[in-house]
Amino acid sequence: MQKEVLRVSGHQHRELIWTHLVSPSESELRQELSAHQVSLPTPTESYRATFDRYATFYYVRFYGFEIADSPRLLKVVSVHLAVKSSSIISWSTGSLEALKRVAEKINGHSDEDYDSNTMAFYLLDELVEDTFTVLDVFNDRLAGIEHDVFNSSSGQPHIQQEIFRLKREILKLRHTLASERDVSYQLVRYWDTALDQSSATEWAFQLYDHVIRLFDSADIYRELVNSALDIYLGSVSNRLNEIVKKLTLVTVLFVPASLVAALYGMNFDYLPGQHHPWGFFLVVGVVIMMSLTLLAVFRQRRWL
Repeated sequence: MQKEVLRVSGHQHRELIWTHLVSPSESELRQELSAHQVSLPTPTESYRATFDRYATFYYVRFYGFEIADSPRLLKVVSVHLAVKSSSIISWSTGSLEALKRVAEKINGHSDEDYDSNTMAFYLLDELVEDTFTVLDVFNDRLAGIEHDVFNSSSGQPHIQQEIFRLKREILKLRHTLASERDVSYQLVRYWDTALDQSSATEWAFQLYDHVIRLFDSADIYRELVNSALDIYLGSVSNRLNEIVKKLTLVTVLFVPASLVAALYGMNFDYLPGQHHPWGFFLVVGVVIMMSLTLLAVFRQRRWL
């Protein structure tokens, strides 16, 4: 477990303590919560944000997203906040650059007065801002898929796998953003009633507005992925139709040869040209002329 403690000047120059834990065990987390006089059951892992109010603090669970190189593509890190009047204890299931940037930002402006609600807003808003970067990566992946669909000469299985992979990650992101949208609205109402600052409502609604924009963007990307899948399946179907069309035309070209061979394969005593010295070559010539005639007709009608 990694533990970081940040002390800054709080509202009315009271000291504000932010304690952050990275990947704590259940026993370590319970011990730390008890030290901060926070009675909170250890949350179960899920992809759903949560907001709960207690007697002396409120609890928020949000999520940070990063692009990973693993097959799952999207790295999801849950971030938990227990916000009291003069302290914040937070913990996450993994390290996040967003949390580090918030600590650097606060350290760089240590002369300003912070309160626990403002710091909670900074933490949550930084997580939300990072999600916009994730959507930019999704957009690049989607553009690459569309390029492969339109330029590949044959239906490549990896294109379909990439489409379903991207669709699965976008649906997971959208599901999480839906719960974060509800939580951010609850936080807006709570901050609006709990804070005395005139600017509190403005930055509280900023968080809600960002989450709404992310959710709408996730909906758009979901539709784009579905469109890319339809385009891919359509291109595969068109290529299959072209192959079947060409095979059918080639088969038709050999129909005269098959017909003549079937006629001359009958067991009759007399067939035209059977005993003529040039009979075989005449029959082959007729077959070739019939096939060439069919080929010319196909080309004239642009079937080939």
